[in-house]
Amino acid sequence: MPSMGLIDPQRAAALLDARNLETFSERLLDTAYSTAGVEELFAYRIGDGAPETLASSSGLVDAAERAEAYARRFHRSDPAVAVRLAARPGTGFFCRIPTDAIALGAYRKLCFEQPRFTEKICFGWRAGDHSLVVTFYQRHRDEPDMAQLGALAQIAITGLTRLLQYPGQGGTLIHRIERRLAETHRVLTPRECAVCARTLAGRTAREIGEELGLGYGTVLTYRQRAYEKLGLSKANDLLPAFLD
Repeated sequence: MPSMGLIDPQRAAALLDARNLETFSERLLDTAYSTAGVEELFAYRIGDGAPETLASSSGLVDAAERAEAYARRFHRSDPAVAVRLAARPGTGFFCRIPTDAIALGAYRKLCFEQPRFTEKICFGWRAGDHSLVVTFYQRHRDEPDMAQLGALAQIAITGLTRLLQYPGQGGTLIHRIERRLAETHRVLTPRECAVCARTLAGRTAREIGEELGLGYGTVLTYRQRAYEKLGLSKANDLLPAFLD
């Protein structure tokens, strides 16, 4: 009997009630596994630069290595990029990418062949200046219940949006700082907010680059642009500007 895309409401409620991204990731994978046999997932926010990991969970080894490699090295080679960029702001997008569609050998080997994934299924929402993407990875060749997986992706994107927009109810300290900066200093771009938030949290420029998938010089450029917009001259001036 068709599922009609309905998700167990208890699981959906537990997912939306998650108070932080780590719990959210674990509950999302648990639901995706029970729904469609998904064994790994990766969710991220992306604008003009590299993706920012929001949720990553797996029942397999080396998942963190795969997520980091995608954010730092492989995201530009992802066939999903063309689908995302073709979507109009304020609309969703979807694609299924089998292993043999990955042209870059290093990407295909590390992220598909070694964990024995047969395909990844991507759902996303393109906002004005960024997109939220949820990707489900499969190892088996059985056809998943796409109606249920699509419904779960909608719930996941909604949950991520809530965690990012209402950080008082969840999210990391860095995301709370990002949100505050975006609300109080609207001249800053999302990437400038991301860099400044991590600067306030004590990250070095090199650490910020590794986390956001940016080069060292690019981090310095984003930070300098933010300082100029805020009328600051050095990092020590950033905290008073944040508290204003």
